Amino acid sequence: METQPASAPHHDRDDREPLTPDAWLRSRLPQAKIGASAQKVVNYLLVNVGEAGFAKAADVADAVGVSVSSITRLAQQLGFEGWPHLQHELRARYLAQLTMADVAEIHSVTDPPFQGSLRRDAVSLAETIASLDDRTIARVAELLHGATRIHVTAMGSFAAVGLALSHNLLIAGYPTQALLDRDALLTNTVATLGPGDVLVVCSYWRHYRTVVGAAVAAHDRGARIVAIADYLPSQLAEVVDEAVLIPAEGSSFFASLTVPMAVQQGIMATLARLDPERTRRQISETERLWAEVGLLIDPRSD
Repeated sequence: METQPASAPHHDRDDREPLTPDAWLRSRLPQAKIGASAQKVVNYLLVNVGEAGFAKAADVADAVGVSVSSITRLAQQLGFEGWPHLQHELRARYLAQLTMADVAEIHSVTDPPFQGSLRRDAVSLAETIASLDDRTIARVAELLHGATRIHVTAMGSFAAVGLALSHNLLIAGYPTQALLDRDALLTNTVATLGPGDVLVVCSYWRHYRTVVGAAVAAHDRGARIVAIADYLPSQLAEVVDEAVLIPAEGSSFFASLTVPMAVQQGIMATLARLDPERTRRQISETERLWAEVGLLIDPRSD
């Protein structure tokens, strides 16, 4: 995935619409003139962004009439490690401008729907394993470990990811508040944030304005921002401290929770290894209290 800087430049912000994929691509081009082969690739991507988002580097190279190394060099000139990372960003931005019906049409396949859904998730998981840098997850874990308070926000179906993450953080001994699908609570809580707080934003596909606005406001108050997303709208990119960019692409009308849910599990596993004694101590205390209040059914007495 794209490497995110520790801090992004701060620009005057307004209520901008997200950039279209072609406008975003133009905004990434270096000011210095690029080579002839790179320009041919750019021209192709601008016209065929939808197809390119699903094509291999070799397919793009063949279509343009350049070498695969030219595709890689262009991706690096745009700030990515290689074509897979640039392709992920193009595809996420392309899908974000489509309706749910459009997305379902793109993914119409000959597989039975159930098998197609599982295959899509398997591909996304494999891509994430290959491309997501462990160092990014380690930095996120360090931020969470050092936070005075953690707040997790997500909307819609992805509130399930936020709920799982906030639940696990709390069990592991980290003071965490879930701000899920509640605009007023999110806004009122952000007004109390400051240095020492971390706001984790779980946002995918078409980002909610309230979530992005909350991240901007939290940043302005001194909080640190972690984004777990498939791409970053410009306003979010300007304030994020760490970004975990992952696919949330489904095979039908609905975005997939599989990779986001797996990644939050990976963050928790990394955090537990960072401070195993803290996690072990708090989990033991939590389980003791569960038993004391009779929260769970004991299978030995059922």
